[in-house]
Amino acid sequence: MITAEALHDQFTSGARTPSEHLERVLDALDDAGRRTPSHAAVRDWDHSGARRAAAAATDRYRAGASLGAFDGIPIVVKDEVDVAGLPTRAGTMYRPDVPAAEDATAVARLRAAGCVVVGKSVQHELGLGATGISPHGQRTPRNPHDPHRAPGGSSSGSAVAVALGAVPVAVASDGGGSVRIPASLCGVWGLKATFGRIPNTGDANLEGTFGHLGPIARSVGAVEQFLRITAGDDGRCPTSRGTPPLDLATLDAARTRSLAGLRIGLDPAEWADADPTIAFVCREALRALEKQGATVHDVALPSARLAPAIGFVTMTVEAARGHAAELAAHRDQMALDVRMALGIGSRIPAVQHQHAQVLRNRLRRQLAQVLGEVHLYASPTVAATAPIVRPRAERAGEADQAVTNDLVRYTFLGNLTGLPALTAPAGVQGHRMPVGLQLMAKPWDEATLLAAAYALERAGFTPPTPAVSVLTDR
Repeated sequence: MITAEALHDQFTSGARTPSEHLERVLDALDDAGRRTPSHAAVRDWDHSGARRAAAAATDRYRAGASLGAFDGIPIVVKDEVDVAGLPTRAGTMYRPDVPAAEDATAVARLRAAGCVVVGKSVQHELGLGATGISPHGQRTPRNPHDPHRAPGGSSSGSAVAVALGAVPVAVASDGGGSVRIPASLCGVWGLKATFGRIPNTGDANLEGTFGHLGPIARSVGAVEQFLRITAGDDGRCPTSRGTPPLDLATLDAARTRSLAGLRIGLDPAEWADADPTIAFVCREALRALEKQGATVHDVALPSARLAPAIGFVTMTVEAARGHAAELAAHRDQMALDVRMALGIGSRIPAVQHQHAQVLRNRLRRQLAQVLGEVHLYASPTVAATAPIVRPRAERAGEADQAVTNDLVRYTFLGNLTGLPALTAPAGVQGHRMPVGLQLMAKPWDEATLLAAAYALERAGFTPPTPAVSVLTDR
């Protein structure tokens, strides 16, 4: 499956042009949508705009004036993130078909680096779901590794487009695991940077204390480039104001950094909640890091088991506040699970929300203490593999708390603390479904996450070949 790095090399050598490749991408994504069950990853297209951008990139390469590693690289953008000229509907069917006036900051920065925006990717409605199952027009894109299973959410289309091989990187967002869950279930890389590292301007869904924009990608290099291009205060995003700049020298060094002296912590009690086959695969990935010089140590994070409950209370209250007008006006047009989440969030007493924040602060302190002893904290990304898509769920929505708990069991920790978290493709388990290893680091230390990710990539931990692929490196 082709990576952004391989594409850049082909564009530079003239073996393939961005315009030629774009046509392959458009055909591939169209083919994915025609399959039964559907793997339709894109909701709204920008064929003409993408062709213009690809033609401009082709001219730059021919002139020896490439803008860099992402010039001419095709991407898709999660539906809730503004793209000029395309509607922002956040996975709903009731928001008007009104084009956004301007790009979100991250999208504008990617365009300035030469990225070719193909279109808006499908997502779980309002970002309020971990499965990616959408009842609206049967638009759930199935998992490329098993068409009977869900892709994970809420950045479902972004993960599917990358896992299919159609694009090497996609814009996603993470409010409780929405980058890492679908990336893990689809077998690719995903990064939630430190809270505020990438401006959220242009994504109204991320106005609370949880949300992050981030990449889903086929390679660590693409994750790094995305971070380099999109990070930094834009003067408009409150959460990005005053954030420290990226240490570019440290990022450069991460690509070849030795893991000697790197300490990785894991809590055995936490790992016990994962499916044993998932825990085994993740342990093997850690052993690969140990072979390169890292050491693994048992640590204790007793409040981590409360993270899903703390996260659910906090996120639903914030979502209910942000979407109160929509719930009142469009309740009957929402999926049942989204309607229920907003209804619960609007009825949680203030005292319960306050208690959740007390527990949240305790969790932050405990994790800070752990990361004072080790450099990285490791866990499986999710506790179970991708769930089966039930026909009734695809028609009306599904609120299966047991499934949701398994999917967010480890990811909410990163959103509650704001710390950077990365999911790496660790392999596959018994049913040949992908398994993700989650690594977390200290605030602003994405470089150490990337150093470990590059080490895993060198050891052969790369996205597994899916059962369904629509574009290969031919």
